[in-house]
Amino acid sequence: MDEVTKLTEYCRKLGASPQQAGAMARQLLKRADQLAAERNQTREECMAYLLRLVAQGSAGQVPPEFNPGGEKSK
Repeated sequence: MDEVTKLTEYCRKLGASPQQAGAMARQLLKRADQLAAERNQTREECMAYLLRLVAQGSAGQVPPEFNPGGEKSK
């Protein structure tokens, strides 16, 4: 199973429609490559970060880096 298929399935499990899940998977791969180049990190580290954000968002949590003033969501 390739990366796009695995990520698409993951996004589907989080509640995305099949069409949304495919688009999300492709965007996650693209953004992981961009972040790796920008941050001088491995692609895997960047993908782990992005997947954490996706999982938190799906659970209705706002990561501290996205809250004004850095306050943690409850």
